[in-house]
Amino acid sequence: MSIENNNQLEYDGTLDELHVDVENIGGISKCNVTLSPGVTLLVGENASNKSSFLRSLSAVLGGAAPPLKSDADNGHVYLGLGDKEYSIELSKQNGNQTVTTADQFVNREDLCELFVTLDESNPIRQAVVNGGNLYSLLMRPVDTEKIESEIKRLKKKKDTLDDRLSELSRIEDKLPALQTRSNNLRQEIEEVKTTLQQKRDQIEERETETRTRDDNEALDKIKEKRSEQKTVRNRIRTQKNAIESLKDELDSITDQQKQLNLDDVPRDVDEIKREIEQLHHQKQQLTTTINSLSPIVEMNNQLLDDEDEIPAEMKSDDVVAELDPESRTITCWTCGNSVEQSEIAEQVRVVSEIIQEKRSQRETITDRIQSLEGKRQKFEKQTEKRERLLERERSTKDEINRREEKLPELQTRQDSLKEEIDALQAEVDESSGQYDVLGELYDEVSDLEYKRGQLKNELTDVEEEIDRIETELSKRSEINDERESVSGQLQEQRNRIETLERDLVSTFNESMQQMLDMLSYGKVERVWIERLVTGSTHSRNTEFELHIVRSTEDGTAYEDTIENLSKSEREVISLVVALAGYLAHDVANELPIIVIDAVEMLDAERIQGLLEYFSQYAHYVVMAVLPEEGKELANLYPTMSTSSFSPEA
Repeated sequence: MSIENNNQLEYDGTLDELHVDVENIGGISKCNVTLSPGVTLLVGENASNKSSFLRSLSAVLGGAAPPLKSDADNGHVYLGLGDKEYSIELSKQNGNQTVTTADQFVNREDLCELFVTLDESNPIRQAVVNGGNLYSLLMRPVDTEKIESEIKRLKKKKDTLDDRLSELSRIEDKLPALQTRSNNLRQEIEEVKTTLQQKRDQIEERETETRTRDDNEALDKIKEKRSEQKTVRNRIRTQKNAIESLKDELDSITDQQKQLNLDDVPRDVDEIKREIEQLHHQKQQLTTTINSLSPIVEMNNQLLDDEDEIPAEMKSDDVVAELDPESRTITCWTCGNSVEQSEIAEQVRVVSEIIQEKRSQRETITDRIQSLEGKRQKFEKQTEKRERLLERERSTKDEINRREEKLPELQTRQDSLKEEIDALQAEVDESSGQYDVLGELYDEVSDLEYKRGQLKNELTDVEEEIDRIETELSKRSEINDERESVSGQLQEQRNRIETLERDLVSTFNESMQQMLDMLSYGKVERVWIERLVTGSTHSRNTEFELHIVRSTEDGTAYEDTIENLSKSEREVISLVVALAGYLAHDVANELPIIVIDAVEMLDAERIQGLLEYFSQYAHYVVMAVLPEEGKELANLYPTMSTSSFSPEA
């Protein structure tokens, strides 16, 4: 492939230069550079602080804070773009590095670390090379858990609305029967009223026929006692009905108590609280350990990455060390002995594993705390519900007892009234037998009045139920509209994840094929991602599986694995995966820059191919290259040398 300048991105003249000022970061004492729109090559040997500069740029854009220079107490990175300025300032206090000011380009560390800063430690590049989980990394900015939670919320809301609509249909079916019952009750009440009036007329007629002057007083007393007798009879009926209702309620309370199961939650809530407190203490200890070990790893990694950062008094190199970099020695800053860099690297790896183990323990403790909190809350809710039921049970039983105690008194009074009425009737001349008939008529009137009252009460209940149903049915249109809106939101959330997944896959597959064609990897026929979905619609699991198709000398195609590719091929694939995420998430709208490091395995032609492709999608592309490649590409792209910001600058 010949080296030509085919950069396809056309700038409209509105893009400004980036002014970057770095002081006391990594291995850099001070530097001030300007980056023009388009491609800029950062040229320098290994361990010449290329990584320090790119990490500084990444930090002020929105990435993780870079390490301070080991001999400095304060440092900063400033970024100027047009009339706007951004910064991140750091200081060292009690041996610990802290960020004192952070006014970054964006507050999206996830985007910056995943899709903008494409260095050797980039999570996506590492996942491709090591067979990691690409799906979780490419989908991380979307917060799929939040979307899934929103889907569950909307699904639950839609189910609730469906239940309400089903309930409306059910009660609507009851409406004709209720209306028929209402009409029948009205007719029965009229019939009772007619019969009642007839009985009263008969009473009036017989009283007129039999009443004499001497009878008036006795008859008035009889009427008075009969009225009181009716009242007492009605009170007895009311008490008995109330007792039956209270007993039904008591049965319902008993059923609820049986359904309330406290066997699956611990009874000693204080013990749970004590365990939660102990776990919080353990979690705090683990966090303290992690925070103590992390700076050690970061500092030693920086020493290993940027050789110029190692103070002269800590070096112990000779000719052999120059020929074999792995055998280089450093004077340990803790014990004073000389140790090989490889030993330090091994210890860093061990400490890193310890940190990871501590983080895993912390996650386990966090899960245990959440589990215990759930049990505690469940127990407290169940206990509270049980207490409410017990209180209802006590009050209901008390009310039943009170009413049952009242019944004998009312019954005694009813019997007493009957005796008084019989005695008064005996005082009146009964030769015609009229008073026996009157007694029967009075009893019938009392029964009819009670029946009329019952029918009126039932009619009131039926009409209230009809009004309630009609009121509920009037809400059907509103509920349907809400359900339609929720269904739309639910489908939108479901499509949101699926659409992004498909965009990521198609973007990578198209871009990867174009890159393979441009970079002339002859034996690699195709590299593509397959979207694998398992589970149901409401509980699905998605994975991105990377496929590699190669060909033999005779042109036979076969599927291979990432491990069998060259380092150059693996790194190109990893960079294109990261670019696919950059495009699918529209990162350019927030961060129109891509920073690329650790491409020493690529020759100048393939570096140019990458730059041509990446610069189509990012307004600023900064790539770190070695002097050999920088020299070959210098006539195509602006370059800046790391010599301008060496530790002595």
